Amino acid sequence: FGLATADFTMPPAVFRQRLQWLERPVATGAGLLDGFPGDLAALRRHAGYFQTYHRSPSWPDLVVCSMSRLYEAHGEMRVKSVERIRDHDSEIRQDSKYTGLAAFWRNRIFINERSLGVNPMLSQTILIPFEAAHQRLYLRGVTMGVAWRQGNLPYASRMIWRHLGSKPDLRAALSRCGVLPLNARQLPPTVRSFLEGPPAELLTVPTEY
Repeated sequence: FGLATADFTMPPAVFRQRLQWLERPVATGAGLLDGFPGDLAALRRHAGYFQTYHRSPSWPDLVVCSMSRLYEAHGEMRVKSVERIRDHDSEIRQDSKYTGLAAFWRNRIFINERSLGVNPMLSQTILIPFEAAHQRLYLRGVTMGVAWRQGNLPYASRMIWRHLGSKPDLRAALSRCGVLPLNARQLPPTVRSFLEGPPAELLTVPTEY
């Protein structure tokens, strides 16, 4: 039945969740789903809310600031992200939500997300865990997705997550979401130095060959 001896010592509610997980229908992608969550104990150390920052060809020369939550549910480590962008000059009001799963393998955090809405897309982020005991604030890595203002052009960019804790001021965190220039005072110095660099750091696929 896929149960271990230790499973029978779980609290009843947790044991029921374990059984429900085992009873899920086997889908074609089950082999891929077996990759999640990987080392769940390692992922738990990074649970909480994050302010995330990356660069996108949809907003040239700007930094996209969003908010994500990494949390455990039913034996998985799940991810929810919110992106809120206001461009008054172009009269653009963009509110995007994403849901996904996280896995921990070989000392790396792999996050796969799907956008919610009528035109969904997939993206992947790979982050490097906290490197030292005194550095528990930033996760650095790379994100890959498509640029919605550039004809769904695939791109890859540096990504950095700033840990906000387990109970931050959500209203304040959401108010910081949007697009900012690299020299904005609101950007933490660590974020700015990580995202600065030559244009080649923002990798895209040419539309013509």
